Amino acid sequence: MNSHLPRIVRAGPLLAINLLFLSVWGFAAIGKLIDGIPSWFEGKFGKTFLAAFPGLTATFWLLAVSELLAFALAVLALVSAEFLERKSLRCLPAMLVWSLFVFVQLGFGQWLTREFNGAFQQFMYFSGTLLALEFVVNSRARPAPPP
Repeated sequence: MNSHLPRIVRAGPLLAINLLFLSVWGFAAIGKLIDGIPSWFEGKFGKTFLAAFPGLTATFWLLAVSELLAFALAVLALVSAEFLERKSLRCLPAMLVWSLFVFVQLGFGQWLTREFNGAFQQFMYFSGTLLALEFVVNSRARPAPPP
């Protein structure tokens, strides 16, 4: 009777993970594309080596493209309904792995500018993403035990 319960119980968290990261990267990437480089960016990073290499404009747009790629992977995972696990998961784990690298980029900027509270927050985002990746990759729907 409950043989499909584990699949349903797993689909919910997979969908929630997908929607969460879709929101995170969607707001971040689309905001950067619409608004461009913020006025505070040069003041924050202008005295770091990023001003010389790769340059502040390139630094900003590399981050924006990284977030946009994570957003695109989240959209693909949602559109292909990976949370239902009809096929093997591809885009959702790829998006989570890529998100780890985006959080490394963001955390690096926080450490570089000595914003330690922000750096800690990035560490927590990274840790939560790693936990989500562990769930996505290593927990599989299991058949219900016999009665």
